[in-house]
Amino acid sequence: MYWGFSGLLAWGIADYLARVASHRIGSVSTALFTQLIGLALPLAFVAFDAATGRLSVNWPTLALWAPLTGAALGVGYLVYYTGLARGAVTVVSSATSAWLAVTVLIAVALFGERTSAGQLALMAAILVGILLLSAGPLTGSRLIGSPLTGSGISSGVPWGLGAMLGIGVAMALFDPATAAAGPMLAVLTVRALSAVPTYAFARARSIPVRLPAGRGGWSLLAAVGILDAAGYVGYNLGVASAPVSLVAPIAAAHPVATIALAVIINHERPHLTQWAGATLTIAATIALSAYAG
Repeated sequence: MYWGFSGLLAWGIADYLARVASHRIGSVSTALFTQLIGLALPLAFVAFDAATGRLSVNWPTLALWAPLTGAALGVGYLVYYTGLARGAVTVVSSATSAWLAVTVLIAVALFGERTSAGQLALMAAILVGILLLSAGPLTGSRLIGSPLTGSGISSGVPWGLGAMLGIGVAMALFDPATAAAGPMLAVLTVRALSAVPTYAFARARSIPVRLPAGRGGWSLLAAVGILDAAGYVGYNLGVASAPVSLVAPIAAAHPVATIALAVIINHERPHLTQWAGATLTIAATIALSAYAG
């Protein structure tokens, strides 16, 4: 349970800080540096496993699944950070949290897993929650560093849906990569490869990779990268020592921390229907993660 809460806090805080960083240097640079800086934490675990002879890798299988997983994760992060910068955190974070439904559907389609009537009902509830999230702009929102303020703010639903698809596909493909190399080496490899589509997108669109200004800017990016990686590490350590059905629902609630920060610091004021949508989406996702466990 402790590791589940550590994942909740790490991911939740990292997502909010990524929003701040995206306003300063852009979502492309934020996504790229987050993935690269975040390599430090899993690298330490992999180095320890290698030094103690615990590293066992099926290289052909890892070579097959890691690039596919990295590509999907890179696209998902890029879309997600763009949405956090341009849209409402409450909406984007809640919609993105529904990636688990995409993961379950892919597991059924590609890996032969079966889904129950209860899981289908929860995925339908997630869809209803996302529809409620799209019900108009927020009021009283203050976006630091952004010209989009007040009732004219974009809801961010399209960005949330795009991130949901990218991250959902990546997390489904993570399973065979993890089986081939173990959780830490899989995280290290996939995160390293996830920087490739982000950099390729920047080059194709002639978007400059912007460096943060001063020690404060680098500290912010370091916090985002380390906390985001810590979420993965905490989750993997949790499922290694406790039932997935206990750890996954707690970690899946990480948008609660992101939304709380947005409401307190940015004064986001979702409509009642959007609050209902966020609550329904997150609650159904937590229940679906328990089902999946």
